[in-house]
Amino acid sequence: MLTYLSRKFPRPTMSWVSFRFFISALQLLLVLNPSKIFRGTLLGMKTLLPLLFLLFMTSTRAQVPPLEAHLFSFQIQLINFPRHDENKITHALKILKKVFSSPEFKKRVLRYDFEGKKTFHMNRGLSNLEIYHLILSGMEELSPHENHSMDVELELYSDFGSNVLGFTRPDTQRIWMNKKYFDEHTGAELSSNLVHEWLHKLGFDHEREKTPMRKHSVPYAIGYIVRELAREHE
Repeated sequence: MLTYLSRKFPRPTMSWVSFRFFISALQLLLVLNPSKIFRGTLLGMKTLLPLLFLLFMTSTRAQVPPLEAHLFSFQIQLINFPRHDENKITHALKILKKVFSSPEFKKRVLRYDFEGKKTFHMNRGLSNLEIYHLILSGMEELSPHENHSMDVELELYSDFGSNVLGFTRPDTQRIWMNKKYFDEHTGAELSSNLVHEWLHKLGFDHEREKTPMRKHSVPYAIGYIVRELAREHE
């Protein structure tokens, strides 16, 4: 059993977005009533500070990932993996951990746009926010409880005549990864493929054929998001 846990928590910082909100709020208040705000009275300070604090907290909360993102772990059983391939998977999981706990991953999932709406294709009727929280819950269909963990078996197999990167089935926790692509893929590409297959474990599907809409399905779209962000952590 390969277990990867992270107990490092980032120090809270004021994001650039929060800073811009802060400045915008100050400018707005100056336009509305500059004399009241800066006349030096207690009433002016009581008007300004609560509004700025509320705006800062609201904008910051929207950007910062929840605690579950930092607690997320991986309970992985490896099958047919030589030692050097185990190291490659461990590296991919470390990258994936950084992606899941990043503000950018949250932002990209929540703002994903399909056909002019903030939604994914074949989303099980869930909003982007609900999909984000489902991912962090780790609630697989065959193990429907929130443990904030990816619980799967990974089996390495060889089919050098196939163009399939990997696959899974709905009646098992196992994900098969084709050594043909495993050997040549980077950690970012492996983490992307793993997330794609794992999202099937969470109940998301996509068309079998390569249609124009398939790339907007949850497994494909979030797999692409992970790949792009993971490249920053190679």
